[in-house]
Amino acid sequence: MITFQTMSSETYKVNHEKFIIYYDFYDAPFGRCIIGLTDTDKAILHFTFVVKDDADAVKDLENEWPLSQIVQDSTEMISNIMKDIFTLKCDEKDTKSILVLLKGTAFQIEVWKALVSIPIGKTASYEEVAHMINNPKAVRAVANAIGKNRVVYLIPCHRVMGKNGSNKYSCGLKYKQSILSYESKLL
Repeated sequence: MITFQTMSSETYKVNHEKFIIYYDFYDAPFGRCIIGLTDTDKAILHFTFVVKDDADAVKDLENEWPLSQIVQDSTEMISNIMKDIFTLKCDEKDTKSILVLLKGTAFQIEVWKALVSIPIGKTASYEEVAHMINNPKAVRAVANAIGKNRVVYLIPCHRVMGKNGSNKYSCGLKYKQSILSYESKLL
């Protein structure tokens, strides 16, 4: 089960001194990822897959949170959170609650929250996501918001496909296909 905290970019700019972000790398069942957590409540605010190399993944984290102090921390805490994430079962009653901090516009946050309602093992089109948020004409804006998701896997943008079968993923199609395959085995 995922619980959310949200923040606008403006709120972040005002409160950035309060943010120390701890990050580390983890070898997930389908590839290497980087995770970033807040120092206070351990909310996950960044979770992407390493596309090029570790240094490039850290640079992406720094670009997303440019006003924050970012510190690598390879404590057991991050490893334990990642184990919780990758032992998620299809029945949410069997899972621990994971806190996620989303930073974006109100529209982006609405789209990202809608993605969580797409069941494991299922996919939806951008158009279907636009209908989920009661904004059927916003298909292109939905696609743009999905492309800006920086908490992949937990906010399952990998479950969204183009209506005509087009297939994109910010971390690369190799990861998308691996995740979908992994999730189909969970069912």
